[in-house]
Amino acid sequence: MYRYFMPARRVSVIASISLLAACAHPRSGGTGVTTGPREALSESCLLSTGAVSGRTPKITIGLTDPVDPRHAPIPQNDAERLVFRHLYETPVRIDCERHVLPLLAEKWVRDDGGRRWTFRLRDGAQFWDGAPVTAQDLVFGRGGVGYTLAALETRVITVMLAKPADDVPPVLGDPGLAISKPAPDSSWPIGTGAYWATSATTTAQEIRAQSSRGDTLVFRSAASGDARDLLDAGVDLLVTRDRALRDYAATLKDLTVVALPWDRTYVYITAEAGGTRFDGLEQAVRAEARRAEGGFWWLDLRACGLGSGHSVSPPASTGQRRILYARSDPTARELAGRLAALTRAAATARSPDDLSAAVSAGKDWGYIVALPRATADPCRAAKTLLPEWAATITALVDTRPTAIVRRGVARWTVDQDGTVHLAP
Repeated sequence: MYRYFMPARRVSVIASISLLAACAHPRSGGTGVTTGPREALSESCLLSTGAVSGRTPKITIGLTDPVDPRHAPIPQNDAERLVFRHLYETPVRIDCERHVLPLLAEKWVRDDGGRRWTFRLRDGAQFWDGAPVTAQDLVFGRGGVGYTLAALETRVITVMLAKPADDVPPVLGDPGLAISKPAPDSSWPIGTGAYWATSATTTAQEIRAQSSRGDTLVFRSAASGDARDLLDAGVDLLVTRDRALRDYAATLKDLTVVALPWDRTYVYITAEAGGTRFDGLEQAVRAEARRAEGGFWWLDLRACGLGSGHSVSPPASTGQRRILYARSDPTARELAGRLAALTRAAATARSPDDLSAAVSAGKDWGYIVALPRATADPCRAAKTLLPEWAATITALVDTRPTAIVRRGVARWTVDQDGTVHLAP
């Protein structure tokens, strides 16, 4: 499917249900045994913010990107990742050390040599409107390459894998499996997370998400577009890729600045064969960046039915030497401008949705696209972010965000994909 310029460094069902029901102290093992969640958060995934006493009634989180509830529960930018992670739940979550932790699923069984995994939903799991979450809510309309889902009982699901796995399938932590349902009177789909939001709690500048415990998360955008205003106003958390904003935060009292995992790789997609080496691009962007390192998940997608044997010819070019990028992404804009100067092309902005459509059509000279460095479901990510036509993909730079945290307010934890959220 793709030409790459930068290579990588290269028991029965009834018995399973009975084990789940009887499991009080899960343990790991072979066929037919119960595998359970870790009992504590990894300390290395907790942001150091000083001692925290009790739960704060209101926590304010700054946002530097727009949030569109219509995208929920699958985020399309950093701000949506942060907001949606508090509102919507996947069966499990994967922390920054790739440990699997319970979320909607509280217990699980591995059997059939690791080809079948059976999960029990946690007791009391319900939607924001009070309706109980059932296995059918998770199974209906879902599934993907290499796995199938089935509802065995009201609160028990099974995952059948094409290939056996020794550990919990990471796809169970993918946002594509987050549970939600349409809301009759709200732009926000109804989720199962500890916090809920509706159109009545949302304005252009603020999203108020409330919990049944009575505490509130306030997600606030910078009215002037300058995120320093958010820091000056006293937000408790701000995640940014702007080095200047990071340096400004370091001068303010009671704030801790924490580097998050390298979570994004910017690539140049083109129909041109071969590829060109671009050096020093990490110096051309405001984000904290490094030359892209190997180990890319998109280098081998044969398991997804994608690869050299499934490629199609690139579409005919319009003849214009344009490099398209997402208008809302400053790093993509800076990279597109630099590459346009090097290749004598024009850098042209598009909305994220228009850029996705343009990449799929493949009529332009090239595209700057941000890909996640880690993904729980590479096949879904490839289908969403990469073209079906034969493309040369050149990895340019990796970037990582910075968390700016007010000390002593709350405990925050980091997931594998770099998303920050309140620790349980």
